[in-house]
Amino acid sequence: MRYFVIVALACQQYLSIAFIYAAVPVILRSNGASLELVGLFSAVFFAFTINFLWAPVVDCCCLNRLGLRRSWILSTRALSAASMAVMAGLNPTADFVPVLMVCLALATLAATQRIATLGYVAEALATAERPFGAALLGWGGAIGNAIGGAVCLQLIEVVGWRPALLGFSLLLLVFAGWILAIPEPTPREDTASQPPSRLWIRAILRNQSLWTTAGLIAPAVLGVAVAFAMVQPRLVDLGFAAADIGWIGVLANVATFTIIAPLTSAMVARTAPHRAVVWGCTILALSFAGLAFIERYVGTGVSAVASVGIVFAALAVQHVAFTNWFLGLARPGETATDVTFLTSMMSAFALVGFAASGFIATKFGYGTTLILPGVGYALSALFAVATMRFRQNSVEPASDQLLVEHTQ
Repeated sequence: MRYFVIVALACQQYLSIAFIYAAVPVILRSNGASLELVGLFSAVFFAFTINFLWAPVVDCCCLNRLGLRRSWILSTRALSAASMAVMAGLNPTADFVPVLMVCLALATLAATQRIATLGYVAEALATAERPFGAALLGWGGAIGNAIGGAVCLQLIEVVGWRPALLGFSLLLLVFAGWILAIPEPTPREDTASQPPSRLWIRAILRNQSLWTTAGLIAPAVLGVAVAFAMVQPRLVDLGFAAADIGWIGVLANVATFTIIAPLTSAMVARTAPHRAVVWGCTILALSFAGLAFIERYVGTGVSAVASVGIVFAALAVQHVAFTNWFLGLARPGETATDVTFLTSMMSAFALVGFAASGFIATKFGYGTTLILPGVGYALSALFAVATMRFRQNSVEPASDQLLVEHTQ
């Protein structure tokens, strides 16, 4: 039951997220929007970059009698349904600024729900269950991507913008009501929430481990964000129909999170979190290098479709390895806050990659956007190895000193 709830929570969280990054860019590009505009539109995800600012409030303040986690999840889903209903009355080809503002509201609500969802996972699962839980979060997100991206695009193509979005709003409302049926998790001793301290930002700023981790993942996240933002516009330029693009993304997403994510979780469960990040980044660097090599020998359409699969596979491996690592680094009683901070850093790096992607593709071509992830993952792997060696060298002298003092 706990695993089912985690899948469902991730699914409903990604319904509006997928609509923003999978459906809206395709609609904009199909209506003649420039690549630069499509890339800059991803700025609506800025909320995921700063949601750590209100994470302590979500981590400890209950909104109603449903409980800490359920109260926030229910509220954010209900407001998302209302926002989608508002967007149904807008014209996506003329009301760009209003559409942008509603997407920003949807992203903010989704970013807030993610805090509550991470807290739910931390409290519902034991440490040994978290790698599999991370894989299930990704798989649930893949289902949400399918509904919010491909299914929504298909509905828009068949019945039009307004009826499709009104139906989508109703679906979000149903998901909100479903929260009433799930149990509130019982906080574990190592995850019990504490009242937010006025000095919690200072505590994060002084946490060297969190900042080292953020710097380590930066190249990987930047690189894959550039590729992710441009795989769908490339298919548009090659003449693929909007609904077909949505389903290509769905099949790639579901397949990778059904196959790649569980395999990654099995690997992660058998090794140290830090070492799993090294292996994951190394494998992904080699995968993108192989994609750049074979692109010369296959058709452009085949290469473009294959690049979608590689990008989603990279996101699956990255999601499981990084999420498990983040959960292990979090301080007792501050799990949701610390993990949210690290995911916020990921979102900040991704936001930079999204914004730059259109300019990179326009100036250097789509091929360059597929080379950058390989370079990024290679750098993150090297940084992870250097960090491991530095920590080992720091621990060994300290151990020797303790041995000397004990002998004396």
